[in-house]
Amino acid sequence: MVNRFDETDLSRVTPVPIAGRRSKVSVDDIVDPRTSFSGDMGAAARQMLDALPDMLVASSLKRVVAALKRAREDKREVIWLIGAHTIKTGLSKYLAALIDEGYITCLASTGSSVIHDLELAFFGKTSEDVESELPAGRFGMSAETSNHFNAALEFAQSHDTGFGSGAGAYIDSAGATNADASIFVAAHRAGIPATVHIAFGTDITHQHPGFPAAMAGELTMRDFRTLTDRVGRMFERGAIIILGSAVVLPEVFLKAVSINYNLGLSPVEVTAASFDMLPQYRVRENVLSRPFQGQSDAHAITGHHEIMLPLLYFLLRS
Repeated sequence: MVNRFDETDLSRVTPVPIAGRRSKVSVDDIVDPRTSFSGDMGAAARQMLDALPDMLVASSLKRVVAALKRAREDKREVIWLIGAHTIKTGLSKYLAALIDEGYITCLASTGSSVIHDLELAFFGKTSEDVESELPAGRFGMSAETSNHFNAALEFAQSHDTGFGSGAGAYIDSAGATNADASIFVAAHRAGIPATVHIAFGTDITHQHPGFPAAMAGELTMRDFRTLTDRVGRMFERGAIIILGSAVVLPEVFLKAVSINYNLGLSPVEVTAASFDMLPQYRVRENVLSRPFQGQSDAHAITGHHEIMLPLLYFLLRS
């Protein structure tokens, strides 16, 4: 005999229109480094690098900059694992610029990143006020967000691709007013893989009655296989950068690494770096330490994303 338990009937959930929702982040908050910097940025960046003492974390930052430039020149795999917080802090166009300039060859993220990305692209705002919306029964209940998320899933499935690539192509083809603010569109246009790793029950779209769970599972598993392939390529003198995900992406990355060991690959001279607001256990163990068995130059650089990513971008101009 198998036990069965009561389940909440999600068909009773009432979605609400996004127009009345208060959001804390606007598309106007996004900074484009390609238009924000002026003058001889290269000379200024070289002066900044020279001004940093070759000690401790400053030395780590210098080594990461050098490694990313070397990986780009040598056409090695450079994977970025990003959480949704990087999108909510106005950094989408920094990531898009890094994609366009060859410093990101594979972008891996989470379902919440797609949510914030498509909200900015279609509605020009994201990051709802959870404290006020939750007790009112409105948190995560935007009908339009759910509809676009599900439509992106269906688009990906109908075009025989993973969710990340499908989301970028969907936003780009659906007439989104702010498509240029989307990191998934940037990856789509550049022809690099963007993978999305959904953890069921973690995203607001899972609250809605029409969420196609089976389809989402199939597509996110396809993205996992794509990321695993890219991790194997990264084993050969590539680089892995992580920022904004403390649990999901470190766990996904470790499993991708495990598969490649099982397939007979071994890492050689990999550069691994984290940029985060706080030191995180899984980031340290699953991304910087365990995967490479002494075959990596690993660095943990602590700081706020909205400061560290622009600084890294600037120093790469050196």
